[in-house]
Amino acid sequence: MSALRSVRPSTFVGVGAALALAVVALLPLPVAGGLLTAAVLIPGAMTMWSARTGTTAGPRFRALLLGGGLLLIGAAGAAGAVITLAQPAVGVDGVPVTARLYLVTLFLAVLIMLPALLRPQQHRDPLGRLRVCLDIVGVSACLTLPPWVLIFSDGYLRGASSIATIVGATATAVAAVVGVHSIRHRASLRWAGPGVALTLICLTALVIGADNPANPNSALAVVAAGAAVNIAAWVMWWGSVRVDPETGRPVPAGTEPAAGFPLFALPVLGSSVAVAARLLHGGHLDATAIALAVIALLAVATREFVAAVALRRHADLLTHHGRRLRSLMFGASDVAMVLDTGLAVCWQSSAAARHFGLSDQEVLGRSITSLVHRDQAAALDEFLTARLNEDRTELDARSVTARFRDGFGRWRETEWTVGGADPAMPGRSLVLHIRDVTDQRELEQALQQASHQDPLTGLANVRGLRGAGPGTAEGGALIVLELSGLTAITDVHGTERSETVLVEAARRVRTRIDATDVCARVGDARFAVLTRSGAVSAHLLANQLVTALTAPYELDGASAHLLIWAGLTDACPQTDTDEMLRRAALGLRVARSQPPGGVEWYDETIEEQLVRRSALEQDLPTAMDRNQLELLFQPVFELSGRRPVGVEAMISWRHPTLGRLAADELLALAEDLGMLGELRQWALHRTCRQVAAWRGEYQPLWFSISVRPSELGAEPFGVGLDELLTVHRIPRSALVVEVSEDDLHQSPESSERLAEHLRALRMSDVRTAVGHFGAGPTSLSRLRVLPVDLLKIDRGVFSQQGSAPAVGAIMDIAVTLGRRLGMDVIADGLSTDDDVETVYATGCRYGQGDLLARPLPAEHLEALLERSREWDRPAGP
Repeated sequence: MSALRSVRPSTFVGVGAALALAVVALLPLPVAGGLLTAAVLIPGAMTMWSARTGTTAGPRFRALLLGGGLLLIGAAGAAGAVITLAQPAVGVDGVPVTARLYLVTLFLAVLIMLPALLRPQQHRDPLGRLRVCLDIVGVSACLTLPPWVLIFSDGYLRGASSIATIVGATATAVAAVVGVHSIRHRASLRWAGPGVALTLICLTALVIGADNPANPNSALAVVAAGAAVNIAAWVMWWGSVRVDPETGRPVPAGTEPAAGFPLFALPVLGSSVAVAARLLHGGHLDATAIALAVIALLAVATREFVAAVALRRHADLLTHHGRRLRSLMFGASDVAMVLDTGLAVCWQSSAAARHFGLSDQEVLGRSITSLVHRDQAAALDEFLTARLNEDRTELDARSVTARFRDGFGRWRETEWTVGGADPAMPGRSLVLHIRDVTDQRELEQALQQASHQDPLTGLANVRGLRGAGPGTAEGGALIVLELSGLTAITDVHGTERSETVLVEAARRVRTRIDATDVCARVGDARFAVLTRSGAVSAHLLANQLVTALTAPYELDGASAHLLIWAGLTDACPQTDTDEMLRRAALGLRVARSQPPGGVEWYDETIEEQLVRRSALEQDLPTAMDRNQLELLFQPVFELSGRRPVGVEAMISWRHPTLGRLAADELLALAEDLGMLGELRQWALHRTCRQVAAWRGEYQPLWFSISVRPSELGAEPFGVGLDELLTVHRIPRSALVVEVSEDDLHQSPESSERLAEHLRALRMSDVRTAVGHFGAGPTSLSRLRVLPVDLLKIDRGVFSQQGSAPAVGAIMDIAVTLGRRLGMDVIADGLSTDDDVETVYATGCRYGQGDLLARPLPAEHLEALLERSREWDRPAGP
């Protein structure tokens, strides 16, 4: 079948004409007419096959109906040829069998083929429907009038012929009207409608010819009808298979121009010729002919009246739409322009004068690219040319932006959108919509700037710093400055003065950096400077900025001061801004542990310490529940006999991944987390219970605990300590509370409070001690006023790092001073035999250190105490 579809129509015409001539030449005319009619079986079968395989151009049901009708007509033609050839004179009630056969075929063809054309193609208003009905009535009357005047008016009226004429004319009118009204919006019906109409005319001619065998022209009519029905069959096949199936846009109902449709021209002309011939030959018109003529004239007149009303309504509607369009164009803010193929302006809307100050004299006839900035003219010309050459039915809403010069010489930011072609000049124009977006662009720029700028200081914010990018490939640095003291200024002078100080600080930073450097506010009291300088220059710049920001700020006769620290990190293209800020903040964290004015670089060890600190903070709250905490005891020995006289209790944490933590680090961490009281109670309870057991089993040992200054001021510490000592029956003098020498160098107020707490402990018979003495700047005269019972000398005082006489002399001074002040002196940190000899030679009685005994668990210390007791036990007889 695909091969048949590829065959040119001229081939079918040539072959069909040759076969038709052969049939007409060899057989009687009525038989030849029937065989020619039977030939429509071929296009009918081809149409049915196309419908079955789904290769039709239009709906499949249409091809099925048309193909079925053609098969029916072909079968009737073959049967009529056989009957005519076998018994031509056979008839029923005076009507030849072939005439009855063709009449029945006509009825069935009408029932089968007309539904294929009556499928609604568009919605019509009542006037549109009335116009179609009038077309059908008028064409039907005009088609019925000629045969009635020429054939039936002379008394040769027969039932089959008259019925066939009425049915055929009516059905042909329906097919013709449907085909003509669909010619503009349904491609396949352009062929199917005329084909069906021609087929019904041929069937009517076959009925009339077969019904009048005595008429010499009947045989020729049958042959002509058989040939014509083949033409109609191939036309219907062509419309069902080969025509483009796309549906065009329907025209408004009832508004098709009459000049475009010769709908009444041929039927009226044929009727007029038939009536004129009848009258010229001396005939007359009977009542039926006159009635048909009157019906045709009334249908034509009414139809034209309805068409005029529909056209008037359509014109009024167009006028209304035009007025609405003009009002919309007048009030629209967009400027519409029509461009020709050379991109010259053919028309512009009135909005061009209102919004851009452009008159028609200034614009019409000029190239549109002459009105845009020269840097954008080439790109805009390429864009519009490409849009001009595109398929107008597929234009999308793409737009471009361009700087457009208005009538006042100013440049406007505009957005251009192509809307398709001008309907008045399809294919030769381009409709352009221009919108002024200057205010929108300025607002976007303002919002963009606001989102990248600090509103108070005018510096960039974090987002703006990100946009500046990291340092260059040659190097660079990021400096983060922290300002301390703004809260105090706010409390004293108010928020406005505090903001004034912050603005002045930003000005000082901005005036001291290079033009290529970027300054940003990255926090409430933090500035960042991204400099392209190297490490040395960046460090010098950081010190300069710290010095500048530390200078006083004048506030209406008063001066304000800020404390400044700075952290630095290297800047490189491989590191993003957020990471650099994080690293510089770590360096700043180290700087804040120093006095004000400190400047520190980021180091990887800082981050390692931070990670370690974070892990400890997360795990400490559950360390006691997991039994990770333990008590270690380091004995204090009497150096003369190497006998333990006391122990120092230490808290140790066996971390599963970070190893064992020393007591000093653990206590500092617990203090920061607010867990120091809980941890101290846990340690004191176990220490007192263990020491009480040792004192009862071995010897009256004293024990010491190292505390933080914040613990001494807490009431639960003293109350809990008294309860534990009482419960475990440990005398108060057996407890030594130790503070570090570093705790003595806080502010004067803090140092005085610490001395008061130590004095209160001594008054309650609890002894006090100062650890790591000699490692700090505490003067010897200060020992005179400190309420201290034990003085633990740091190893740095007696270690053999210098000359032995000098070390011994210093240790001798410390021991002598302590003895005169009533203090027991303990040498802490003994690690070598030389250390022991040195301190013992100065008269120091007690010592503590890893050489004598490391910090031990309770069971290991019990073994040491057991051995010491055995050494002290007198020998047997």
